[in-house]
Amino acid sequence: MTELTEQEIQKFLICDKRETGNKVDQLEGGYQEISAVTVSKAFYLCLQVFAFEEDEHYLVHGFYHFKHFPCESPVRFMLHLPAIRAFISLHEDNKVSLFRPKCYRETIWRKMPFLGLTPTKILGWIIGWGPGPIFTLLDNELRHLDTADNALDIRLCEAAEHSWELVTAGFGNVCVWSVMLMRCRVTIKEGLPLSAFTHMALAPPQKKRPHLAFVACGMDVTVINLDDGMVQEHQQELCPSEITAMLFCTQLDCLITGFQDYAITVWGLDWVPRVTFFGHEGGVNSLFYCSKTNLLISCSADCTIRSWDVKKNLAIDCFHTDQNTPPLCLGGIKNEHPFFSFSHKGVDLWFLTAWYTLHTKIKEDEDIALKQILVSHLPPCYPTRVTCVSEDDHVYLISAGTGEMLTSFKAGKKVLYAAYCLQKELLFVLTQGGTLLQVNPLANPATLIQEWEGRGQSPWPTSDTLSKKDVQNLPMPGPACCMVVYSSLGDPEKALEKWKSLQSGRGSSQRDSRHIDHFKNRFWVIIGQSGGCVSVLAMDDGTVLFRTPAHNGKDVTAMKAYPNNNYLLSSGKDFAVVVWKIHPDGATCLTHCQTVICYEPQVYLAALELQVALAFQEPNSKSYSLQLYHLENLKRAECQQKNAHIDSLTGVCAIPEINAFASCSLDKTVRIWNEKNKLIWVQQLVGAPQCMEYSGNGELFLGMNGDLYRLEFAQFLPKKYQRMLRCYYFENVLSELPPSEVEETPDKAE
Repeated sequence: MTELTEQEIQKFLICDKRETGNKVDQLEGGYQEISAVTVSKAFYLCLQVFAFEEDEHYLVHGFYHFKHFPCESPVRFMLHLPAIRAFISLHEDNKVSLFRPKCYRETIWRKMPFLGLTPTKILGWIIGWGPGPIFTLLDNELRHLDTADNALDIRLCEAAEHSWELVTAGFGNVCVWSVMLMRCRVTIKEGLPLSAFTHMALAPPQKKRPHLAFVACGMDVTVINLDDGMVQEHQQELCPSEITAMLFCTQLDCLITGFQDYAITVWGLDWVPRVTFFGHEGGVNSLFYCSKTNLLISCSADCTIRSWDVKKNLAIDCFHTDQNTPPLCLGGIKNEHPFFSFSHKGVDLWFLTAWYTLHTKIKEDEDIALKQILVSHLPPCYPTRVTCVSEDDHVYLISAGTGEMLTSFKAGKKVLYAAYCLQKELLFVLTQGGTLLQVNPLANPATLIQEWEGRGQSPWPTSDTLSKKDVQNLPMPGPACCMVVYSSLGDPEKALEKWKSLQSGRGSSQRDSRHIDHFKNRFWVIIGQSGGCVSVLAMDDGTVLFRTPAHNGKDVTAMKAYPNNNYLLSSGKDFAVVVWKIHPDGATCLTHCQTVICYEPQVYLAALELQVALAFQEPNSKSYSLQLYHLENLKRAECQQKNAHIDSLTGVCAIPEINAFASCSLDKTVRIWNEKNKLIWVQQLVGAPQCMEYSGNGELFLGMNGDLYRLEFAQFLPKKYQRMLRCYYFENVLSELPPSEVEETPDKAE
């Protein structure tokens, strides 16, 4: 994780879900911290309080260094013992240390001369092994129970994943042990090189595959069929440098090796490399696969710990450790936290947090940024959909529940905005030059239905509200610059019935199957134009229903519609934000309600009932602020500068359930502000978010690295906000229906 400068250090508000009476204090300098009132031992790190508990929450995404334990004698072996729920380390002076949850380190003064320990599937039984022909059964207090009398040289020992057996490897031998009988069941020596194996990994049996052991020495790997007790194959000089770490990942069914030449290679069982990771600048010392986060963790002689997404072939994070003591070994608990590392100077415990997760992989091989995210906020009878626009002018429709990509559309022109009306199953795309595309999203890929050019650009007519003099002074309306969709459901049951009928005919041409809306239901496309004009269009055919001058003849730059409250926000190059009242049943569709004069350009806007959030930034003065305006009295609430973002903002959205706003920035943080514009929560990200939108249910969707991520923040908020969110929580009751696939015809699907 990259070190922050002193000016960039931001404290994060941490609120856990334990009912232990945590108290939030405001510290000097605007830092937020928790005083944990619990019986557990709290450890201080970077002015934050952390307790070693499984339900503790951390707000840094990626590696988090939890605790360092200095050791007088170097550690030679370390593991986790499930029976006593503790980490245990063996030291060069043969002493043993335990690291238990909620406790300090404990030292057992009994001498333990073993090379290593391996827990068995039998609760309370542990095997102490090596060096040499030593195979000893211990209880969970490390007391002697039994000793095998037929052991060969043992230098490695692993527990089989599918049985109670253990597998050992030593000089020129591999053995399978019955723990119940304390006897060697299978001994393999024939065909093995007369050398000491340094690494071993086990692959559990599958339907057409036996139980396999991979043993490595130098640059060679030998594969052993443990069921038949024979060598299956040799892979000589697998890499031009020595193998220094090895593990088998059962989740991905692959062998992963680390090398002295800094590389990490993932192998299929056919020995075809799936991917090779480069990033370390020293030999790879150890590998550990974290099942909880589905990430590979590696440590190196370059004093770094790195994480990798093997499935997606991505480098995720890097943490620089003490430059004088590189981590030598990694290990941990399956599907749990924390994991450990040890060096010559001590033991370290780590958390690998993943508070946001990849929701949808947009591009497989390209890194093209997302520039817009929209979420359909509708009653529970409708599924929730996410509309994404990428920099390469593709529009994607994604299931908010499953992450499945339902359809996509390639505009062929630069896309300015996109909007999706779920009840009508229509997608609208605004391209550069003001052309509106009406698209059928029921097909996959989505197909073009109509193309509207020049809508709302006719000269201003005289009317009751516009005199001839007014018309002469108004600039000619120009092309559309921004767009939103608006719906008003006077008869929601009829709208739902029509939507279900569209689902039953998925893939048919929208042009042929377009239905007549119920007279109580209104569906509009509202466009903001250059020259200071806002036009309301009928969603079916683009007919101009209403136009009004706006923003003193200056270009309209952004709009947001709020159907539940029947108002529209627009911002323009006149440095103002206009609030419009929407009249779905009147001839005058929009009336001016309020104007907020900002005196500087706004980059993002959002609204909550009578509050408007505006994002401003002055890169020259490094000022990046969020300001809240009350629409009745225009009273402004500014955020404290010490809590403000420290780089350009990339998104702002409202969280209506808790009367709060969220903002994201290139400073790699997401921040939540209450109705008084006070910071209540911060999430540190690994990458910089490109855009953001609230999805409901205490989640945010983020565009990062060209993909769609989901961030769950509800559990971190103060308890009063958690209770507010629970009142609004619901689950989508409709399953997602896959769209029909289209081959070549633009209007029909197979």
